[in-house]
Amino acid sequence: MKALANGQLPLTDKLQGHIDNCLMCRACEAKCPSKVNYGQIMDATRIAIAAKKPKVSTQKISLDELATNKKRRKRDATVFWLLDKSGLRAIGRAFGITKAMGLARLDQLAPKFKRVHDWQSYYPAKQSKLGDVALFTGCFTDLFDQQTLDASIKVLNHLGYGVHVPEQQTCCGALHYHKGDKAQAHSLARQNNHAFANLDIQAIISTASGCGSHLKDYQQLSDDGQTISLKVTDVSEFLMGLDWPTDLNIKPLAKRIAVHEPCSLRNSLKAAQFPYELLQKIPKLEVIPLPGNERCCGSAGSYMLDHPEMADSLKQDKLDAFNQLDANLLATSNIGCSMHIGSGLKSTRTRHPITLLAEQLR
Repeated sequence: MKALANGQLPLTDKLQGHIDNCLMCRACEAKCPSKVNYGQIMDATRIAIAAKKPKVSTQKISLDELATNKKRRKRDATVFWLLDKSGLRAIGRAFGITKAMGLARLDQLAPKFKRVHDWQSYYPAKQSKLGDVALFTGCFTDLFDQQTLDASIKVLNHLGYGVHVPEQQTCCGALHYHKGDKAQAHSLARQNNHAFANLDIQAIISTASGCGSHLKDYQQLSDDGQTISLKVTDVSEFLMGLDWPTDLNIKPLAKRIAVHEPCSLRNSLKAAQFPYELLQKIPKLEVIPLPGNERCCGSAGSYMLDHPEMADSLKQDKLDAFNQLDANLLATSNIGCSMHIGSGLKSTRTRHPITLLAEQLR
């Protein structure tokens, strides 16, 4: 990267390939004794490359549009829900129609769709009110995993917190920024800053560690001389910082669950311990780490679409580790990791920790 910036190396396809192949897991950054901010350097390099040599996406569906267009997301989610419910999605896969349309990879990764719903602007606390927070719904969590967002609202409400869900919020911009689209990423950051700015809240709660990591990195983005800063906390970390009511009735769950630690939670947010602590609130649940958590699963935002062979090789390591544990469930705190690893497991076996906890609340 330094040689490219200094003009010592030309911008060839081979060099760009090396830059693109990086997962941005930031494991090297977490281990570096000199505290080199590798993530910032890589992002700056990709932004510089994109300005000189924009990369054209080969995906049949524009992820950028899905991420930023709420009406498109809701429409597509409704269509896919109907396809799942009618069985047409399975028929298309069986007869090769999905593959012929160039959508086989997306179909493989996308979980079974549930009917989407709209969000209220505010969900009041169920117990004596202790305060208010806001929920970041994101783009692909809102599209693929509204169950986790619903569960977060339920638990927060039961613990005495009202939850704001601003309509004006949008994609965090990580997908765009890590691909070098600085202008679009900054535009999304400004929109989110505006959406949450006037709320009297203790924190903005994120359920996807990839989004939470980038939202926290807003403070490193300078836009027109202004620094954008949001009070973002991962849902598990926020909940474990609260005093829980002694009369909260949580049903026992006699199962064994393996915990996958997303790179964004482990290396960027430094909050990998909190999902374990949250799950241990459930009586009789045996909570164990997934072996090899220090290595990326291969999802890495859009990496699982752009580099399927490498992504699937890394995923297989996770599947092998899980299968050796004789565990009933796999818990992970990032939507991308859940989709990627879950595509190799039964869909009911990959869950967000907050969803499991919400199901056990009487």
